[in-house]
Amino acid sequence: METYLFDMNDTIVDSSIYEKMHWELIRALAGHTGKEEAELRKLMSEIREGAGTEKTDSFDLSKNLNATELYYKILEKYARHEFALKTKSIPEIFRKIKSKGKKIGIVSSSQPRTIEIFLGRFGLMEYVDFIEAGKKDTVLFWVTLAKKHNIFPETAIVIDDSSAILAIAKRAGYNVLNAENIKDLEI
Repeated sequence: METYLFDMNDTIVDSSIYEKMHWELIRALAGHTGKEEAELRKLMSEIREGAGTEKTDSFDLSKNLNATELYYKILEKYARHEFALKTKSIPEIFRKIKSKGKKIGIVSSSQPRTIEIFLGRFGLMEYVDFIEAGKKDTVLFWVTLAKKHNIFPETAIVIDDSSAILAIAKRAGYNVLNAENIKDLEI
């Protein structure tokens, strides 16, 4: 393989960190906006219904309330104090990939700033060649990714915790590996 494409949440970072910070963020947003917590929960439901998703993330709520800086302040605090690597061997895997002259990309539906916070927290940024955030649940995302970053899908592998995302990437011509099998990753 020439290019290794890693998902962020539940592949590199344990996404339970978002649950841990959720109520502190809700309280901070209530104080910041003057809204009651119940109003914020209702707004989250409305955002979720409008987006047609099962789950609204707290970034979407913060963005809707023009409070993304507050969101990132709390996220950075939790990133500093929580050991949130999902796969403890990621730093070693990244070092090994780079020592062989291969490319590493982060492909995620998370915001680029969120990705950079975690990569910085765990000293991984120096190994990463590019970050691509977007809707990974479309073949178009994967085709565009290949063109934009000069990737040949047949020599690239996508490592993700979502079977649905892996199926789409595979349809676009990429090799795939479920994150739960990361110990089987051949470098």
